[in-house]
Amino acid sequence: MRKQLIVLIVAVLIIVGGVFFNKTGKDDAPAVNNLALFVEPINNATERITKKPFGIFVSPNNSPVSPERFAGYHTGVDFETFTSEQNSDVVVYAICDGSLIEAKMATGYGGVAIQKCELDNQPITVVYGHIKLSSVSAKSGKQLNGGDKLAILGNGYSAETNGERKHLHIGIHKGNFVVLLGYVQESNQLIDWINLQDYLK
Repeated sequence: MRKQLIVLIVAVLIIVGGVFFNKTGKDDAPAVNNLALFVEPINNATERITKKPFGIFVSPNNSPVSPERFAGYHTGVDFETFTSEQNSDVVVYAICDGSLIEAKMATGYGGVAIQKCELDNQPITVVYGHIKLSSVSAKSGKQLNGGDKLAILGNGYSAETNGERKHLHIGIHKGNFVVLLGYVQESNQLIDWINLQDYLK
């Protein structure tokens, strides 16, 4: 009985020691990279990515949207609206913690809000395109938390969306520079952008 007890104690010590070394990384196990997860910018976000995902090449001849005014590789993710939402307010939420840089009208977007955040301790800028500018209550410089209401979508085919359909464009650019490009002309330029869909919960 005593021998069995000693064996049991040794086994427990081995298990506890293994857990300890795993937690401290002393067993040379690869480090786990816990990527930050962004909050959905719009309810049922992943169900809405049906036309223009990140990186798709579009032109007036092959676009999933008609008519198409642009050509190039899509730097963001488009979240479409449902038929039942065409005449109702659709809320847009901040996807991360960070300050609002500005909200303004911009060619190609209509209303746009720009937020400064971090991903893996690196600065990023987030562009929320096709929003109703008057619905943005936060002032420039205000700290926003992921999940805070930022705006509502602009009305389709109006100045609020720069004549585009009612949808949300989210573009995430690496660094502190504000870049409003919705498309780039070379696929290798996409390296400067982040695919939001990879980080959604």
